[in-house]
Amino acid sequence: MIIRHAEDVRENQSVENTFVAYDDIESFMGSAEVVPSMCDTLCPSRPHHLLIKTRCDDESFDALIGAATARALQLARLEPGLPARIYTQCYPDDEETMSRLETLGYRDDDGLIRMKRTLHRGPIVAPLPQGLTIVRDYLLDENESMFFLERYNAMFARQRDMDWLRGIKALPNFARLLIVAPEGLAGELLVWSDGDYGVAGIIQTTPAWQMRGVGSYLMELARLYWLEKGLYRAYFDVWARLTGAVKLAASSGFRPDATLMKYPGIDVY
Repeated sequence: MIIRHAEDVRENQSVENTFVAYDDIESFMGSAEVVPSMCDTLCPSRPHHLLIKTRCDDESFDALIGAATARALQLARLEPGLPARIYTQCYPDDEETMSRLETLGYRDDDGLIRMKRTLHRGPIVAPLPQGLTIVRDYLLDENESMFFLERYNAMFARQRDMDWLRGIKALPNFARLLIVAPEGLAGELLVWSDGDYGVAGIIQTTPAWQMRGVGSYLMELARLYWLEKGLYRAYFDVWARLTGAVKLAASSGFRPDATLMKYPGIDVY
């Protein structure tokens, strides 16, 4: 097996972060790449993220994931004093891949969890923080859509574009629920439906209003919205490492139902 860097890479990717495997007759076997990002807003205690993406057959997996992990460790150590997280994805029922990752030092300590709840009628009991206003819109204004994308990309260290947002806005029963302070946005939640389930899609609370009940109130607004649409169940997919989101889901009545994807990783200090 031959491992070398890719010849063609997409914009903003470094050749040194790519690995391609070929057999002895130069037939393609697979590839892996390291995708670095700084996620200091969402993960301030471990902001340096190094995602390893693989596209390979079983025979080349160990060599490619090993080469990419070594490169990720090197990149992490180029930022001394900045805690890093190297991670990849593994399907929940793929015990063999998880075992192979563990031999390289990965730990099965993160994942995307689907949490569900049953919706019941009733008023919102918790008071809305003083001075705040409730707004519902559908992100029809292009400027508002652009501002939402800017906030989302900054929060989640992504590079989503307007086509991605248009896809979300086209989902059934889409709406944006906002809580607005006199000085500007306090928090927002995108909701839609999936079959007979309401979906809590993307929730963001501005730093000045975190830990002040805004997120919980948004989830209650979502409950009333879903019931208005004739939905009596809802789900919220949360990243297990984002303990704030997990706590918000739990306090809003959601309970773990299934692991959708594992994100085993290596924490670098």
